Amino acid sequence: MMLVNLKANFYFFILVEMFYLRQENYDPKYPKFRVIKSQPEFWLQNYLLYEPLSNIVYTTTQYPKYKHIFLLDDQRFAFFSYDINFSSEEKLTIADVQSIVQEKIYEAEKQTKEKFLFSHIDTILVNWREKQFLIWESWDISCRIVLFFLNRDTCSVFNDRFWDFQTQKNIEIYPESFQTITFLRNNMSMDNFLLLYIRDSHCKWVLVENWFYKRIESLNLWVNALMQMYKDNWISKYWYKNYEEIEDNPFAKNIVIQTLEFYSHMLCKWINEKWFGLQNIFVVSSIMKNGHFMETFNKTYSKENNKYIVPFHYSDNLDQFWRTWEPEDIDALIYANRVLWKEIQWIKNAII
Repeated sequence: MMLVNLKANFYFFILVEMFYLRQENYDPKYPKFRVIKSQPEFWLQNYLLYEPLSNIVYTTTQYPKYKHIFLLDDQRFAFFSYDINFSSEEKLTIADVQSIVQEKIYEAEKQTKEKFLFSHIDTILVNWREKQFLIWESWDISCRIVLFFLNRDTCSVFNDRFWDFQTQKNIEIYPESFQTITFLRNNMSMDNFLLLYIRDSHCKWVLVENWFYKRIESLNLWVNALMQMYKDNWISKYWYKNYEEIEDNPFAKNIVIQTLEFYSHMLCKWINEKWFGLQNIFVVSSIMKNGHFMETFNKTYSKENNKYIVPFHYSDNLDQFWRTWEPEDIDALIYANRVLWKEIQWIKNAII
């Protein structure tokens, strides 16, 4: 094992792309960012910063040689999707594709005041066959163009440090769940589902239909709300007990289960009121460490909707980089795998 790690670190030293990956864990009172730093001498470092976005953006100016990737809260963005169908006798060039996308950008700009950020093209069919790219294709073509806009207030935070942040080649900005949604589609064949983020003082739902953002909403059933229920029922010390310790105390277990059933019922009631109950749910939260919560929530939701809940914090298709990750790191971990995919494959082949 030591030899493998030494080899891995040696190849990583040669190949690594230096970057800061900062994921926003939105909290209206206590801003927090999960950070993954990539640099040769330390493999990957991951840590938390309790600072507002403005301070985080300022630090980018101190590290001009690094790529700076921001995974910001989804509610900072506006999303537009267009299904395109057309025929072309001539093979499409880069200029042709850019013209098609630009036309849709103009159309979207009439509906929003936000700033265009980037586009994405998927679901490409050429003569009814799936393709990866539009360029050099011809005849019957269909695809979907997805446009992402960043709200003006967030743009202002970046432009306070840069005259125009979009001219900075080492800065990339994405919705925090964008790569996670793509990952679930590509690796689990999931096009329709709910992403549920339960954080300390913020709870967010991302409804995905046909692999696209349908709706994003917040509610007040966050982790701190559940912790308060524990306090109200005089079982706060059992918040930190593991599964086996609670099982060994039937009296405490009964109160814990009752508390969790009440909380789960409130979540399910909200889901059903929003007509979300037809979807399977992927949960991203530190609360997944509470095995009784996952059992109770899944039991309640399955009973009412005949769908299931998945605690999404790990996948065999993700490289863990020889370290342990928290459940809430999953969005950042997926993106780190995307950034370092070529390096990961090269290292694995070299070690073998």
